[in-house]
Amino acid sequence: MIEERKQTDKRPRERDSEVAREAILHAAEEAFAAHGFSGARVDAIAEAAGYNKALIFHYFGDKLGLYRALMSRTKEQLFARLIPNVEHVLGDGTRDVTAADVRAFAADTIGMVFDFYAEHPNNARILAWEAAEGWRMFSVCAPATPYNWSGRVRELIARGQAAGIVRRDLDPVILFTTVMSLPLIHFVSLPRFQLMFPDTEFTTPAALAHACEQITELVLRGTLAHN
Repeated sequence: MIEERKQTDKRPRERDSEVAREAILHAAEEAFAAHGFSGARVDAIAEAAGYNKALIFHYFGDKLGLYRALMSRTKEQLFARLIPNVEHVLGDGTRDVTAADVRAFAADTIGMVFDFYAEHPNNARILAWEAAEGWRMFSVCAPATPYNWSGRVRELIARGQAAGIVRRDLDPVILFTTVMSLPLIHFVSLPRFQLMFPDTEFTTPAALAHACEQITELVLRGTLAHN
């Protein structure tokens, strides 16, 4: 009976802890998106979350620990979408990579990243701050998974080139980094695009889907050996 009461008492505390951590992470995401790592203030994050600043230090250690927790969650969410797509095409390496595989992989990957930024616009803004600050904080945040994402994509490109599907004159690293950068550049540039073309809609779901399709087609036409 005593043991049952201890377990029952523990569950509310665990739920309260989860609620507090989530509220703090949400407030931190808003702050880092608005001000970057350097400009965000722990006092403001605590006030926005509705918790004492000491609780942030208790859960996360310091501002960097809070940022690392947020970036780890972002990476986990993104990798959860991307890794199955890579493994579906590559598998154990025994079957041939086809042109249809490369087309599907490019379309699915760009689409997944587009969807992720559309669902989590603050993450795009945080990465824009990282770019402005030289990725110095991003570089000290350990990967959320030991999965060799970049290595597996390079393997896919190399196998596509060996099969004559992907242009052999393209540098796999430059190709990979360019394709991964295009969705982020598009999302963080939307206000600028709107100023440049005020009569064009850029932010509706239909407009984003159109941009995703156009960028995918541009990548494929520049990448595939035979279109």
